[in-house]
Amino acid sequence: MFISFFYKLREVGLPVSPTSFLTFHKAMNNGLVRSVDDFYIAARAIMVKSEKYFDLYDRVFAYCFEGVELPDDEEIAADFWANSMLDE
Repeated sequence: MFISFFYKLREVGLPVSPTSFLTFHKAMNNGLVRSVDDFYIAARAIMVKSEKYFDLYDRVFAYCFEGVELPDDEEIAADFWANSMLDE
């Protein structure tokens, strides 16, 4: 379940490293994640290195754990491009 979340993050273009995923897994094993909210916050803090990816992370999280439909790749790319332009 968590591995599919990791792969989905990478599939949509988030630069999530295997090292950060393993760090997150270690945090879970050490009892630092006790609820869905803890999971959401810890995974985002450890695996997402830039706030420009937060919206995309939120969409993938909702897709994997809340059953929300994930937009198609073109819509994701357009949203990411628009957010990147706003950041400049």
